[in-house]
Amino acid sequence: MKKLSILFTFIFVIGMTASSSFAQCETDADCDDLIECNGLETCDPDDLVCLEGDSPCLENQICNIEIDECVDEVPMVSVDIKPGSCPSPLNVRSRGVLPVAILGAEGFDVENIDPDSIGIPIEGLEELIKPIRYSYEDVGASSTGDSCVCEDLDDEELDEDIPTPDGIMDLTLKFKTQELVDALGLRDIDSKTIIPLTITMETEDGTFVGEDCVKIINNFKRWNDM
Repeated sequence: MKKLSILFTFIFVIGMTASSSFAQCETDADCDDLIECNGLETCDPDDLVCLEGDSPCLENQICNIEIDECVDEVPMVSVDIKPGSCPSPLNVRSRGVLPVAILGAEGFDVENIDPDSIGIPIEGLEELIKPIRYSYEDVGASSTGDSCVCEDLDDEELDEDIPTPDGIMDLTLKFKTQELVDALGLRDIDSKTIIPLTITMETEDGTFVGEDCVKIINNFKRWNDM
């Protein structure tokens, strides 16, 4: 009899634990937690338990329930390759440097970035393509828009850099173009293809990421394909 009592107690506890992990409901309204960024919860009509919704956040975002917004898992900052041009041209035959600006903004002071931490990641490798030099100057305005969306400019217009300073200090960088071309395999990309380049950096507050797009100018590949 004592063993039977223990068995009933065990089943009861397990049942309570299992049922307590799911909220009971009768309608979808019973499940709504009034937080939009984690998706719309629904009530299972058969089991009468609440089901989690599908979050509207993007792949690199998470739901911050405190402010009910999708936020970047790694904070994004504004980056402008060849400040003033869009999309920024990258000639794979160039022997010069590619200018890049990490744009300062209210609440983001570029002087807090560790310059030694800055680099462009290489897929599949831990090493970064490092800038050869950097300086501080105001060359552009921070933007929250999609860096890869801009007017379709012809090749002559792509060579015209028109920076738009905003009064906030930026961190400008120079990368060796051929080092980028070799490390990222850009000679294999068709001319006029637009691709994103990512830049990572560290501050005392953690890791930040920036992204801008470049338009490949690759006459070398066109000649080889003829």
